[in-house]
Amino acid sequence: MYIFIIFGIFVIQFTIGKTFSYTIGAMSVSGRHEVSEDGSAAPLLPLHIVSNGLDFYITEQSPILAETKDGNKIPVKVDAYKKSEDSFTVECSDGISVLFTAYSSGGIDAVKIAAKMPAETANIYFPWKLTQTARLERHDNKIFLRYGKNRYLFKGGYGFENSDEQNSEFPHLVLSSEKPTAFYETYIPAQSLAFESIPDTLLASDNVYSETKTSFRDKALAFLENAVISKNYNEDILTAYIAEMASRGQFQKAKQNAEPLAVPKEKRTYKSCTFYNNLVQTEKSLAVYDREKLKNISADISLNSASAFKNRALIPYLVNHSKTNLIFALQKNMQNLSEENLNACNAAGILEAAMDYSLFFPNNRNIFYENTELCEKILKDSLFSIDEGLFVSSDEKQIDTERTLEIAAILIRYGKENPEKKAWKFVGQMLYSSILSYAGESASLPAYFDIQGSKTTKLGLMANDSVILYADKLYPLAVTDNPAFPHEESLGLQSEHGIWAWTSSNSITVTQNNAKVFAFRIGFKTEDMHYLIIRGIRPFYRIQIHGINFRSDQRFEIYNSSGYVYDERTGTLLLKLKHKKDFEDIILSLGRPPEPAPIPVSPAAAQEETPPAGTENTQGGTEESSKEGGENNGTPPGGEN
Repeated sequence: MYIFIIFGIFVIQFTIGKTFSYTIGAMSVSGRHEVSEDGSAAPLLPLHIVSNGLDFYITEQSPILAETKDGNKIPVKVDAYKKSEDSFTVECSDGISVLFTAYSSGGIDAVKIAAKMPAETANIYFPWKLTQTARLERHDNKIFLRYGKNRYLFKGGYGFENSDEQNSEFPHLVLSSEKPTAFYETYIPAQSLAFESIPDTLLASDNVYSETKTSFRDKALAFLENAVISKNYNEDILTAYIAEMASRGQFQKAKQNAEPLAVPKEKRTYKSCTFYNNLVQTEKSLAVYDREKLKNISADISLNSASAFKNRALIPYLVNHSKTNLIFALQKNMQNLSEENLNACNAAGILEAAMDYSLFFPNNRNIFYENTELCEKILKDSLFSIDEGLFVSSDEKQIDTERTLEIAAILIRYGKENPEKKAWKFVGQMLYSSILSYAGESASLPAYFDIQGSKTTKLGLMANDSVILYADKLYPLAVTDNPAFPHEESLGLQSEHGIWAWTSSNSITVTQNNAKVFAFRIGFKTEDMHYLIIRGIRPFYRIQIHGINFRSDQRFEIYNSSGYVYDERTGTLLLKLKHKKDFEDIILSLGRPPEPAPIPVSPAAAQEETPPAGTENTQGGTEESSKEGGENNGTPPGGEN
């Protein structure tokens, strides 16, 4: 009798309501709903969502469970089913829903499972079971689902390896308020991470990225400070150390610790000139560096080579140096761009060029943007998932540490500036966190890692320690958001193209720019002193610093005060600022001084010869009325070495 009753219930369960079946990518959904006279559908159970050997199911006996903060597990009621082109949603009571989305990318089938839950809910438990021909197996200390010829896994160990669930007769996928998303996907050693799953990967998260950067900066500072204290440092160490200390509000302490004489004046270059004097000499080294760099860029462009895009900030650099003809040549080369000519490095460079070109030439056709899809494809094909990390390689043989960090920075910006491309931000963050994880407790990395194995076997990385990048070399690559590190800053977006500064200032803002006046505001900490090389400055006859007119003085660097010299031939302003406040205004009166008004004279006096009016020296550097702190009756105060 009981058997007939149970059988009757079973039959009724599967005969009431209208059945439905959907195929969404590699996911099949089957269930029932009851359709009322007005056409509305009420969900019925059971429901099965099956993908590659795994069955996510709901029955009356095995419902979805919601666990409260105090540990109570409560069954939830299914309120509705919703289907879209690539997803299926189970909406439940108490504001809970579970979204299943199917993806296929690069030979990987993936199902994203994302839960929404109210604040009082800690975990959602969704039942799963294996289909008839699937089995679980352990390999490389991971648990996989074997289905046909392929292996599948939950990213993050959800379900298969959950300590409370792995031995359960009725296992569940557990989604928490902290980790509400899981991925069930094809496992391929070379590419076990579907592109769409990267934003939900721990190493790609904002928190891990921020923690990784902070940790690197702390370890780098320890290395740099130790080198300074032991007086075993070079200009690169000196520069990185002062920049990091400045970012922590300890600029003066850093300068006191790192005596400039430890790096002889004749060996200092533009790299550290924003912190120390000798601008007149170090400016020449910057000019030499720029000439060589422009020569190499021009050669790459003339060869119709995409390798020119390996240069970071290529478009701003060419604009700053008034080489728009090379930008036109780059655009012409882009018309013949093919996949064979690209690798991950220059593909990322084109993405950066696309963003920068739209800033400097907003009304022009942006051929760089027209090639972003091709560049994205190149980058996707160059990504490797190895040991839960993400890496990029242009030749499938080596990981270049410097290039990885450069590409990461570009992709983070690309994802931030293009909301529809947000996934690339997380790709960049995961590349950054993955490569720096190999530094361990140090702030150094091999310049290269060799890729071991192949796409058909387990991949691994072998450190190639022939060249080691220590903290001084890694710092400008890993810390791109510290303005205290000497850098080229374009003023072309605030004024005309071709004006730029080599600086360590927090900010430079153009406040006035017309035919008569060019004024800008420079940010740095009060009482601190720093130096700037500013190119593209039009001739001027007066400069005001601290609201005071300054004159030229070739010895301006030896005084403990602000000052300048100006080379009209090259349009270069060498500026030394000792800040009286956090933001100082510099005002240039452009052109030549106005003719002095004629002096009225008596007819008798008019017959006498009048000496010509004096002219002001505009190549100047000290105050006209008094020197800085000018209580010294015009005598320049003592200077610094």
